Amino acid sequence: MISAIVLAAAKAERMGKPKLFLPMRGKPVLQWVLESVLATKVSELICVVRDLTAVRANISVADHRVSWLVNYGSDAGQSSSIIAGLWAIDPQSDAALFVAGDQPMFSNELVNAIIDRCKRVSAPIIALSFQGQVRNPALFRREMFPELLKLRDDHDGRAVINEHKEQLELVHWNDAGAFVDIDDEEDYETVKSLA
Repeated sequence: MISAIVLAAAKAERMGKPKLFLPMRGKPVLQWVLESVLATKVSELICVVRDLTAVRANISVADHRVSWLVNYGSDAGQSSSIIAGLWAIDPQSDAALFVAGDQPMFSNELVNAIIDRCKRVSAPIIALSFQGQVRNPALFRREMFPELLKLRDDHDGRAVINEHKEQLELVHWNDAGAFVDIDDEEDYETVKSLA
């Protein structure tokens, strides 16, 4: 069983407005991310958010696999959302796939490529690679959860990947658009032009 954890509780300070609800081809950015993940082989999806009222006003997802989790400690940094998501997944889950809520251009094929690789190899960490650099999303098997639970402040899974490079399996991906995230207005315009 593989659980997806969508990290969608960031403040979006650089953007100055809730970037996850910005429209892109008629749907909010976060809606695209959730629908892409739900079109894969994941068994459940935990979406970690800052404000559930705002999410419910902007996002419409009807799938029994989705659970919403409010991270009231999100000001402590991304690590708090990673930890909250890990505690919320099904105890039977073999692995957690972490997905950024502000990367609307990745496809379900990309996620399924990671899941398929997970079924074929025993590596405890499986991540994407683009032009020799590790990218999101990344999957961590249960044996790596204790390392993720040690994260603090704004550290994310990359810190664990950097400490355990010898245990990392890479899935090479050639589509640059899949990795564009929205941090500012320029990023948003880039994503809209690619969509």
